[in-house]
Amino acid sequence: MNIPTPKTPRCAESFGSCARKTLSIVWVAALLSACNDRDTTPTGVTRPDGIEGAGVASVVTLPEPFTARAPLDAFFINQPSEVMMRTEARRDFAIQRLVTSPTAPQFWHTHPGPSFAIVERGKIMITRYSRKDGCVSTVYGPGEVAGATYFEQANEVHRATVVGEETVVEYKARFYTPAGEPFGRNSIEDPVC
Repeated sequence: MNIPTPKTPRCAESFGSCARKTLSIVWVAALLSACNDRDTTPTGVTRPDGIEGAGVASVVTLPEPFTARAPLDAFFINQPSEVMMRTEARRDFAIQRLVTSPTAPQFWHTHPGPSFAIVERGKIMITRYSRKDGCVSTVYGPGEVAGATYFEQANEVHRATVVGEETVVEYKARFYTPAGEPFGRNSIEDPVC
């Protein structure tokens, strides 16, 4: 007599295969249930779909500002035709992270040497003044037409203004600062722009 053998459930064939399938189903269920969470858009902020936020405040942690500064002996770098930098005296080289709020005061100032900057977050407007061109303003930041990088020339009269409500985070490399001296000097002459 032929006795039928009971069919073995698929999971019994391979425990590892069954465990992977079960975990996959649990993960998909968890992801789908997360879609039903309440809105976490801050109050007063309108989402891209036009719905105003439900009132959960967002907290943004800003990085701490820092300055790393060290003396650099006299040097001469000549890489034609792109770069030529030199100094005949010992000068300070510095790297900074600046964190500037929209309410920070703005001063016309100069730097004894050139500076190069990367704006990581927010938008900053650099207004440069010269007798020839008057005041020329350019906005820098991620996604801006001018880009997220800029430079400041030595002894160029300029000021930085935060644009909008977002705090600006930027990194600067400063060259040619006399050893131990300030990075900038407030301009005596306040140009009328």
